[in-house]
This record gives sequence, C-alpha cells and structure tokens, in this order.
Amino acid sequence: MPSHIRALSLSTLLLASVCSGTAGAAEIGAIDGKPVTLDLTNTAVVDYRFDNRNDDRRYPTRYVDDQFGEWIDRFNLQFFWWRLQLGVRVDTATYFITPSPGDAEFQRLFSSDEVVFGRPDLVRELNTRFLNTYYPAKLYVSYSQSGVEATVGDFYAQLGRGLVFSVRKLDELAIDTTVRGGKLTVNQAVGPLRLGGTFFGGQMNPLRIDEVSGRRLHGDGSPLFFGFPGRGSVTDLESVEAFADAQGNTVNVTQLGRPSYLEDTVVGGRVEAGTDLVQLAANGAMLLRKSYTREYLDCIERGDDELRSGNNLIQGRCANQYPEFTRNNASRRHDTIRNFGGSLNIPSIADHGDAYVEVVGQQLRDGHLDLTRTPAEDLSGYAVYASANARGGPLTLALEGKHYRRFFPLAANIDADPISGVGFGAPEFSLVNYSQPPTAEPIYIEPIGAPNVCITAGRARADYRFRPDSAVYAWLGRYVSWSELDPENETCDTSREKQTNAWDYGAGTDLEFEKGRSHARVWAGFRRTETEVPYSGFVGGEGELFYSETYVRYDIVKHLAGAFSLQFQGNHRRRFRPENFVRVWIEGENYTALQWAPNLVGIFGVEYTSQEGCEPGRTEGFCHYFNGGLQWKATNHDTLPEQIFDTVNLFVGQRRGGLRCVSGVCRFFPPLEGVRLELVSRF
Repeated sequence: MPSHIRALSLSTLLLASVCSGTAGAAEIGAIDGKPVTLDLTNTAVVDYRFDNRNDDRRYPTRYVDDQFGEWIDRFNLQFFWWRLQLGVRVDTATYFITPSPGDAEFQRLFSSDEVVFGRPDLVRELNTRFLNTYYPAKLYVSYSQSGVEATVGDFYAQLGRGLVFSVRKLDELAIDTTVRGGKLTVNQAVGPLRLGGTFFGGQMNPLRIDEVSGRRLHGDGSPLFFGFPGRGSVTDLESVEAFADAQGNTVNVTQLGRPSYLEDTVVGGRVEAGTDLVQLAANGAMLLRKSYTREYLDCIERGDDELRSGNNLIQGRCANQYPEFTRNNASRRHDTIRNFGGSLNIPSIADHGDAYVEVVGQQLRDGHLDLTRTPAEDLSGYAVYASANARGGPLTLALEGKHYRRFFPLAANIDADPISGVGFGAPEFSLVNYSQPPTAEPIYIEPIGAPNVCITAGRARADYRFRPDSAVYAWLGRYVSWSELDPENETCDTSREKQTNAWDYGAGTDLEFEKGRSHARVWAGFRRTETEVPYSGFVGGEGELFYSETYVRYDIVKHLAGAFSLQFQGNHRRRFRPENFVRVWIEGENYTALQWAPNLVGIFGVEYTSQEGCEPGRTEGFCHYFNGGLQWKATNHDTLPEQIFDTVNLFVGQRRGGLRCVSGVCRFFPPLEGVRLELVSRF
C-alpha cells in the first residue's frame, strides 16, 4: 500500500475512533466500580515550502530545504483508571512533492568557469530527509498513590536547576526528549520534616522527526524502541571518475547505511530533606554511551570496509556493522560522564526574600579512541550557581550568579558533523542535550562559541512596582568567559588571550490599563563583548570588539471596543560580530494582530535583515519578508466541531532565517517561504 494511503488510512481510523467515543476526557465506562476516562488529542500540521531564496551551490543542505510538502501528525491518547494512567503518542510524517534522488543526481549547475554534471552530494543529503515515517514516539504507564509515583516508559526529568540532568519539551525549538525506562518518586512527611527521593534509569529518547528540515534521526536499534524507523543505504547513480573500472565503465558506489544516533543510557536520582525553612538535596546522574570504536578500527585494519562486485562498489561495511562517527565536542568524546552535587534552598527569609545555591561536580571518563587508538584525556570540572531575591514594599531585587569550570552539557551521542556525516548524519539534532545549566542571561540571548563551559558571571535586576498592575525594571549583567572566543578550550585555560568580557544591561516597563484589557511591555538593552587583548583573526578587522548589540522589544495591546483589541509585537536589533562579518547589520520584525476575543486573531508580519549573505551574493541592502496568518480558538468543547477545531493556526508568507533561542538553547532556522496549517483537536 502506498505510504500516503497508509497515512490517510491511519488518520481515518483514529478519527473514527474519536467520533465513536464520548467527548472531552470523558468517562467511557467503569472497571471494578471505578470510572475509566479517555483523553484524546491530535495535532496535525500540513505545510508546503516554496523557494526560500537561499540556494548556494557549495552547500547541499540549502538546495533541499525548500520545494517540499509535509504532513506531520502527533496523536496522543491518555487512559485513566483508579491509580493508573496509560499514555501513547504516535508520530507520523508524510512528505509530498519532494526533491527526488534522481532529480538531484542529474541536476546541472552552471557557473562562469565550470559546469558540474550530477550532484552525488545531494543524493546523499536526501538519504535521511523526506522519508515517510510512522512510529510510537512516546509510551508510558504510571501508578500513583499518596506519597508514591512509579512510571514505566517515557518520562521527563530534571534534577535541581538542570545542572546535573534535565530533559523536557521545548516546542519553540522542536525539541522533545524523554527517558524511556523507569522512574520512582517517593515523598513522606515526618512531623515538620519532609523527605523525598526520585530514582530513574533508561535510554534517552529524542524525537526522530525534525519538522523544520524533514530530517530523520536513525538509532542503532534497541529493544526499548520497537517500531522505530531504521537506517538505509545510499547509491550514487552516476559514477565518480575515481571509481570507474579499468575499461572506464560506470561503477555504482553504494554506501551502506549507518545510524546517526547511538542510544545513550542514563541512571540518576535525587534525595531531599527539609522543612518550611530550609531544604537540602543531593543529585546525581551518570550517562553511559554506546561505542563500537575498537571493533570499527579492527575492521578497518582487516581491510573489510569495502567490497567490489562487478560494476558495484560497496563501501562503509565497517561503519554499517560497527557504527562510528565524529565526536565533535568534549562531552561526546567520553563514554562515561558523571554529574553529582547538592543544593540548598531557603524558600523564605523573614518573608522578604529567598535564596538558592547549587554546587555540582563533573567527571568525563572512558575517553573515545581516535584513529591511533589514543583515548581522549579524562576531564573533571565543577559548577556553582546561586540566586537570591529580596522584597520590600514596591521594590524587588534579584541576584543571580554562576561560576563554571570545565563544565560541559550532556550532549546526545549524535552524528552532528555536517560534512563527514553527509548521507547519514543529523546535524539538525546537534542541540539535543540532557542537561540545561542556568545561563544567568535574558532568555533570548544568542550564545557565541561555548561560553558556559568556562565562565564567571552574574546579573542583578531591580523591579519597582508603583501600582499593583504596573512596574518599571532594569538589569545589569557582567560575564567573563574563557570558552566564548575559543570553544575548543576544553582545559579551561584562563589566560588573557582566551578571555572575553561582556556587559549586558537594559530597562523596561510593564504597564496595564483599562482593567487589564490593555498593556504595554517595552524594554530596550545593550550588550557589548570585548576580548581581553586585541585579536587579529576577525574578518571585520583587528581590535578588541567581539560582539555588540542594541535592541528594542515590545508587546503592546490596545483594547478597541467590546471583544476587539489591537496588538503590536516586535523586536529590532542592531548587531556587529567582526569575527564573521565586515560591517554592522540590523534585523527585526513587527507583527500586528487584530484580536476578536477569545476566538479569532488576524496577524500581519514584516521581517527584515541587512546581514551580508541574507541571499546568495548579496553583500549590501535589505532582505524583506512578509507574512500573514489567522488563529482560531474554540470557546468550549460541547460539540464535535468544537472538539475537532479546538485550535487552528494558518500561516502564509515568508520568514527570515536565523537563530531562535530559549534560555540559552538555540537552533538555526532556515528562511521560510510557504503555507502552514496547524489543527489541534481535543476530545
């Protein structure tokens, strides 16, 4: 049965199941006198991406990030009975009108001095993109009673403030990582003393489908991930001269498939004790990586990596049997990582403040072998994070500080190298991490390099609330890093040549009017980062300036009449990064929305950038992007149409490419030009 027919049949079956049941997390019966409740949610996204004007013949990824359509569907079922809860989520991706390997192979590219016939690099790029995929993404069963909760299957987890371990969902960045295994949480009160513990273990389960790029992440295979998509081989249909036989006949070169993810295993836990006055906790997590390095090197030495059969050349036999790929940071170059530490929380200080401090140690062991069988050196580091708040009358003062030395995020064991992994890698998944150290930064700041590996920093913020519904605020941050200029500074060399110094400050208002129906949230800021000594490796010229940015952000709502309001939301930035760009550029966006509360919103957006290269060959001037959209939200769920059309989002137009950041986690989004329809149904 064709794949698109299978997807349609699946959706039809699910819709029939929904329509035959009772609406809205309803009781559908009883077992042993206890009610049974069923909750169904389905999110369907259908979009088509036209030419986004970023083609550059040097980068195959830019040729295949447009001119394709996709239907992404996530079906969630939750079943409740007694103390039990069962959850199932099925993810599907169906693609249409996509670039085909044949089109890529025979594409001809012309330039003033050469003609290129065929693009085998594009064929390899398509090997892991636009593959119809249907699999059970999340499964779990949980049991809960007073003071005890046990889960088998998929679950989220965070220890402390995320320094030791943290996996959660970030919809803005298309990240949704869970642990698939078991978790037990126990809490007990003994007089004024509260005791608790959380213990878990399993294998990490990142999403396998990236909606933005159409890339599929392939695991090595594990009994825990039954029904998950498998890897495939790739054949270059047009010969490469170096592989032609003695008579000059075409030789088809087949690269055997290999995974882009080797399943990581984690064990961890937390024990805590405290009263209303003070709370103590100990956290620990150990990450264990799967590795075939020795077997792979033995296979290469035996000469088993390729096999010639007639006019067919089969390569990559060693990587197929013993998957191996580039480890491009310290975290991925070690097969055992231990994070451990403790925290102290004082939730109330004389009813006018609170304080929190966490200290964590890290050990990176079992170094990955290089081609000479030399293991990466053991590394040890630590992190200290502290925050405090003081409140008196209308004034609130918040302090936040961090001191990290050789402290690395728990990066997923993913082949994120965009060059060596062509055909099998998954660079779009490089931001999947299993820890999230606090940044002490505004949530939208774009990190450069790896600043948090070796840094000492702090930020202070003051809020003055002159009315219950209105306030002004300002902040000042100071950040000294030795891994921003040099992300490879894994030993945390604190010499002046490695050091960058940043000031970040801003101020804003949070005002409400007309009994909360109108508001004005406006803030502006400036950030400047300099190297400790003049640096000569920048394309923008020698000097101390490493990065500068001035920005204004706003969210303004004006009530018009009745249920109608007008909203303006925007972000405008002036930026300079001489490391990569010759001149200053400006970028930003403004979105205007007419709201008919609570059901309908109409949106018009304008985005722009003057960054060099916003379109291939463009060195000056602006690139503009225009878009519009509609949002519908059902008021209640009394009828089946309201349940099916709970939330509808329609987007038509263009968006500029660039980084999007949430609390220090960033990913690059390519430019977009297309149509996107999202339908959320709740039953």
